[in-house]
Amino acid sequence: PPPPPPPRIECRRQRQMCIRDRSDLGRLNAYDGATLQAIGDAGAELDDDPGLRAGVITGAGGEFCSGADVAAVAAGGFDDPPYPEVAEGISAKPLVAAIEGRCLGGGMMIACGADLRLAGRGASFGLPEGRWNYPAQWLGALGRQVLPAHAMELALLADGRLPAQRLAEMGWLNRVVADGSALSEALAWADRLAALAPRALRNFKELVRAAAWSDPDTALAMGHRHAAEQVSMADTAEGAAAFAESRPPRFEDR
Repeated sequence: PPPPPPPRIECRRQRQMCIRDRSDLGRLNAYDGATLQAIGDAGAELDDDPGLRAGVITGAGGEFCSGADVAAVAAGGFDDPPYPEVAEGISAKPLVAAIEGRCLGGGMMIACGADLRLAGRGASFGLPEGRWNYPAQWLGALGRQVLPAHAMELALLADGRLPAQRLAEMGWLNRVVADGSALSEALAWADRLAALAPRALRNFKELVRAAAWSDPDTALAMGHRHAAEQVSMADTAEGAAAFAESRPPRFEDR
């Protein structure tokens, strides 16, 4: 059958949406180096546009991503960055992954780069790299997002797949939803994120990620720096005024 349409990143500009095609899809949304570069570029676009507050990353054709394109691996098609850096975070602004179908190998790498993850009930997950002696340099990111025993379950039992509910039990998925509804649910979350204080959300992201590998004093010092910055912002005064006036705040990230 013909391949499904290209993968896309969807960005929320309050209630408006812009869609950017990012690359040609291989079978089941397999990626090559150019695809990963395009994902990184989309994250940079999200961060650089002050009118964008949150993003959603999803796969087309009812599949999230089956991992690396084996033909591209054989041809050396992974010289272009970002790889495996996408697992460490695709953007500074909030990013939601909407997962349907297969999320395997490098598909999980890409989803690690999101901040919130929703999946359809029938989605399946796994790390088959161990079956073929493929590397997975990005597993440190997964190891910081779940308990070590859960990361080992995924990494070592490479001959099987796990259902979405199991990934939710591990704490890697934030929500399991009805099949076919992951994107609409993720876009609803993006709308909620777009209405919140943008600087606060970016600071919270940075602090939570840093705390995963920093000592407590370093993380607390970062929190103090963030607090000093935020209390002097016009958005903080706007938040207080909106609360007092019982109205939605109008944040401008300043």
